[in-house]
Amino acid sequence: MSVPDHGRAGIHHWAGLAIGLVLLSGSCGGSGQDSSTGTYTGTQGPNSGVGQAWISSPSQTGTYQTDRSTVRLQGGAFTPAGATCPGYAGVLPPGYTVTCSNQLNGRSWPAEVGLNCATIEFTYWDAGTIPIDVGVNTITVTADDGKGNVGRDTIQITRVPDTTPPTVVSSSPGNGSTGVSRYADLFVTFSEDMDSTTLNATTVLLVDGGGNPVPLTLNYSTSDYITVSPSIVLFANTTYRLTVTTGVRDYPGENPMKDPYVLVFTTGL
Repeated sequence: MSVPDHGRAGIHHWAGLAIGLVLLSGSCGGSGQDSSTGTYTGTQGPNSGVGQAWISSPSQTGTYQTDRSTVRLQGGAFTPAGATCPGYAGVLPPGYTVTCSNQLNGRSWPAEVGLNCATIEFTYWDAGTIPIDVGVNTITVTADDGKGNVGRDTIQITRVPDTTPPTVVSSSPGNGSTGVSRYADLFVTFSEDMDSTTLNATTVLLVDGGGNPVPLTLNYSTSDYITVSPSIVLFANTTYRLTVTTGVRDYPGENPMKDPYVLVFTTGL
């Protein structure tokens, strides 16, 4: 299977479809709930030589605004001369880079770049999650082979202030559960990404039916999910109460929980 030449920059459409199969499309971290009114807008260029780059995820039709503090960008770019396909994963020549820059805050980030050689050959990139500021963020993605071929794509993302307090959307065990294992961890999922520095022994509390505190450890494994691990074996047939107080805040600390969350459960034998 041959490597696409520069004239095949027109694989834009097919690469856009295939990128979703190659790249993980995880959601953006940040503050608050996504308040999009559409998707991202974008314009390509100015390009040089045979260069071309495009943003495939999120898509670029309509308008978009969010109250999140980060956004994840993914897409494709032209395949430079010297690229080879020894297997399903190709090899790009040294000096080929894809970067993204935010005009609003003056920051820039390198993207990870790869060459797909399975079925449809195309070059793809993943900039990961990048921070955005309140206001209109003009972000430009640039692919450059260092030989005068440059491709660009630009999007505008409007970030509005986050005013939505976080809530607890689920827990395990569920509220009112009985027969809960004395050795089990407890799990709490929030409505949005949380500020991990506000999740601690003073804001997440576990007590028994007599109000006696139970020592515990917290594992903030993902941005909106915590594991509560009692440091001792719980008593049998005993009611416990887990409280998440209003001292916890969303990321980056803009809004506290409006009301405390209380989970009551009873252990088994």
